[in-house]
Amino acid sequence: MSTPLSVTTQLSTSIGGRRWLRVAIGATLVVVLIVIGLIASLALGAVDIPLVDVIKVMTGSGEKTDTQIILQSRLPRSIAAVLVGCNLAISGTLLQAVTRNPLADPGLIGVTAGAALAATIVLAVLPSSAILLPIVAFAGAMIAAVVVYVVSWRPGAGSSPMRMILAGVAVNAVLGAVIGLLMTAFADRIPAMMFWTSGSFNGRGWGHVDMLWPYTVAGVGLALWIRPRLAVMELGDDAAVTMGVPVERTRLIAFAAAALLAGSAASVAGLVGFIGLVVPHLMRLLLGGNYGLIPVSAVAGGALLLWSDLVARLALAPAEMPVGVITGLIGGPYFIYLLYRARWLR
Repeated sequence: MSTPLSVTTQLSTSIGGRRWLRVAIGATLVVVLIVIGLIASLALGAVDIPLVDVIKVMTGSGEKTDTQIILQSRLPRSIAAVLVGCNLAISGTLLQAVTRNPLADPGLIGVTAGAALAATIVLAVLPSSAILLPIVAFAGAMIAAVVVYVVSWRPGAGSSPMRMILAGVAVNAVLGAVIGLLMTAFADRIPAMMFWTSGSFNGRGWGHVDMLWPYTVAGVGLALWIRPRLAVMELGDDAAVTMGVPVERTRLIAFAAAALLAGSAASVAGLVGFIGLVVPHLMRLLLGGNYGLIPVSAVAGGALLLWSDLVARLALAPAEMPVGVITGLIGGPYFIYLLYRARWLR
């Protein structure tokens, strides 16, 4: 006869097994999407390259022109899209956990607005220094994140999810107004500004990949390290403190990691919206909860942005749309759906 303890153990093992199975299935699906997306991204474009020739290039026996197009243009661009999507998805996952707000994404904390303002200043005032855009945008993103955290801080109480959200909204509003002022004052340079602020991977190469991947690795590592603490904090700050979780330190680490990931993504791709909002929600539905959410969301973010960039390249070929237009068309309706489901539009 089974004892209550053995029944509990068997039930726990069964639930754990089902969770691992769902994570494995979810991870496999998104990896397959990335592989197919990479193949399509290498083969399709202004010049279509047959799959056989793509394989020849990847095995080192392709023609010189095909090799140049694939290895120096399309492959680094595709890898950059995967890394940016990964960073934005992890950033959104962390922010939704630390603010306990299911509608949080990197734009909420002012990171993207800070990157946009810094880039707009360069494009407007020093257009000949456009090569500095990634560094300047990253610096602007981090400064904006620091400002949001400082504004949300209260002596003796630290920060709180609500104050962080309100501070992010305020900083976004101020920075957006300054961006609008600059775009009005330097109207002759609007096309370059608009293309960057809508997000794009045009011209991205191996240098951008080299600049981005360390942030991706560090972000994934930090997110996985603090995830157990964030899971406890979802019960509330008071409950987390009684269970020995350093709430304020954990919130600061998660906030900094999210800002670092979103800032590095914006510095390479410009302002790409909704990845950090949409991907964690879709993966929760796929996984049935938060178990395994961070690694699966990371891969899924890369897959979604890779496919979005492919659509942006092909939809109006030979012209190219900003990838932010595609993610906006995907994320905007989904955001409205989330608001409706949360009864905020009823």
